[in-house]
Amino acid sequence: MDSVWFSKPRPSSGQPLGLSREAIVRKALEVLDEHGMQKLSMRKLAAELGAAPMSLYWHVPTKDALVELCIDAVYGEMEPPDADVDWETALRGMMHSLRHLALRHPWWIRIIGEYMSIGPNAVGMADSMLEPMRTAGLSAVEASQSVSTMSSFVIGFAVAEVNFNNRGRLDIAPPDVARFADLYRERFPRYVEMMNEPALWSLDRQFEFGLDCVINGIKASVAALR
Repeated sequence: MDSVWFSKPRPSSGQPLGLSREAIVRKALEVLDEHGMQKLSMRKLAAELGAAPMSLYWHVPTKDALVELCIDAVYGEMEPPDADVDWETALRGMMHSLRHLALRHPWWIRIIGEYMSIGPNAVGMADSMLEPMRTAGLSAVEASQSVSTMSSFVIGFAVAEVNFNNRGRLDIAPPDVARFADLYRERFPRYVEMMNEPALWSLDRQFEFGLDCVINGIKASVAALR
């Protein structure tokens, strides 16, 4: 297992003024947010920073290492829950924050799982979610499985939402619903009926419903083990 987090950054002495690991990550985040992973290259990044390409490798050993750093920087945007709230309130708030991060940084949510998320911000975020559950009396296994299940739901939902958003707004019914209904009304009447329900075209409502289902499921599962 290799990761940028297992090595220490080199000192910035002798490098161009203003060039540092932090500056490189900030510029990389700008590129990723605007253009996505496909447009991120060390050479282009160096040009935007006004530095020689090889000087970036003094601070960041590889492009993959840079992506790891950027992933963790995004995790750093999450606000930890208040110390005095119950675990459900804490996790619900953090899951909303996770979804908002995905919409703000589409490239980020698409590569969750492809790179290691063991930076201080990612681990700190996980610890912040585990803390209220452990305080409430859940075991380490129960808390970890609960957080993993909730995060998996949000990541899956957010990936689909980000991808769909690239094709336009989804909080309104698409203009060709009637044509779709005409195509399938006889063969799949229940599906056509579903498409005509306005509530189902609200992603916010869909997200809340799914979150409620996961939280209620965790409560029931934990209660059954007691």
